[in-house]
Amino acid sequence: MRNRALLTTLSLSMFLLTSCSLYGQEDTTLSGTIEADELPIVAEVGGMVRSIAVDEGASLQQGEEIATIDDRTFRLQVEEAEALLAQATAKLEEAKAGTRNQTLQQAAASVQQSQATVQQAEARLRQAKAQVTRAQEQLQQVQAQLEGAKRTLAYHQSRLQETTQLFEQGAATNRDVETQQEAVNQAQTQVDQLTAQVSASRSQAISAENEVEAATAQLAAAQSQEDHASAQLDLLREGSTGYTIKALLAAEKQARAKLEAAKLQLQKTTLIAPADGILLRSNITEGEVVKAGATLFTMMKKEKLELTVYIPEADLGMVSVGQQVSVQVDAYPGEQFTGMISAIADKAEFTPKNVQTKEERTKLVFAVTIQLQNGFDKLKPGMPADVSLSEGEESR
Repeated sequence: MRNRALLTTLSLSMFLLTSCSLYGQEDTTLSGTIEADELPIVAEVGGMVRSIAVDEGASLQQGEEIATIDDRTFRLQVEEAEALLAQATAKLEEAKAGTRNQTLQQAAASVQQSQATVQQAEARLRQAKAQVTRAQEQLQQVQAQLEGAKRTLAYHQSRLQETTQLFEQGAATNRDVETQQEAVNQAQTQVDQLTAQVSASRSQAISAENEVEAATAQLAAAQSQEDHASAQLDLLREGSTGYTIKALLAAEKQARAKLEAAKLQLQKTTLIAPADGILLRSNITEGEVVKAGATLFTMMKKEKLELTVYIPEADLGMVSVGQQVSVQVDAYPGEQFTGMISAIADKAEFTPKNVQTKEERTKLVFAVTIQLQNGFDKLKPGMPADVSLSEGEESR
């Protein structure tokens, strides 16, 4: 009897140990939302959209033409600048022939006028730089708010999933589910509003940068005109009555700068892809008149999809940079995609708002960034995704 009791005790102990071992090999599932590395394509000049070469969802190569803006006005400006340069060059060549006399009073007035233009251009440049600083600060602030809103949305989505499960088990009421759904809807509305604000702030920042570029070009032209006027005044004071090499060189320099500026504006009428990727959104149609600084298209970099999940501090040893993980999405049930952990946060978040795990066992979580390795023809930004981590597998 004693031997039988001992055998029974040993069998029970082996069963418990086996059960604990199997339990320790269960998978931990973390959830997040797939995001893309988006690039806005902004109009640097205004005008009517003459053509759109690609559709939404099309693959793009870096430098590929996306759309064109009516360039007739800009071509005329280039022709005008070329004519001015030719005129300045011709005058330089006939410098030895001399020219008409000018009075000191007229020359002095021209210098004063050019100096006033320089001061105005300098003031415009200072103001434009200040606008860039304000626009960048506003953009950073709205982006921070958007990140917070996304975390709040993820938290409410997780709570809705938990409440729905409790409702199915009879541990929660339908009213609880509806209340949590309303919280998700409000959080989504906040994310949508802040996303629109980020786009508007980015456009303002680009417009401000374009204004700095224009003000810089205006200042350079004004300074060149001042040099030319000063040179003419010096010649008159010395008794010269014709063109000199010094004055004509300044005039030719000014004409050449105007030509280069006109060519640059003409070049900007063709919008090209800044990198390889996929065109996500088109905000314009052919024949539409757009303003400089408006975001016309949004593209995502090729094969650049990632998602961020949050792992409890107690399970941090399960993950490491470079580790391969399995990713699943609701749109393709039963199909697994591969991801690689590219970054793990150095600091934990205390009492986070968006812990998305099956069990919230600790109050500290670490953000884990996962780069997707395949499925780019199926996976899309905004898709909820589940990431499976095996507790029995040693992190690499």
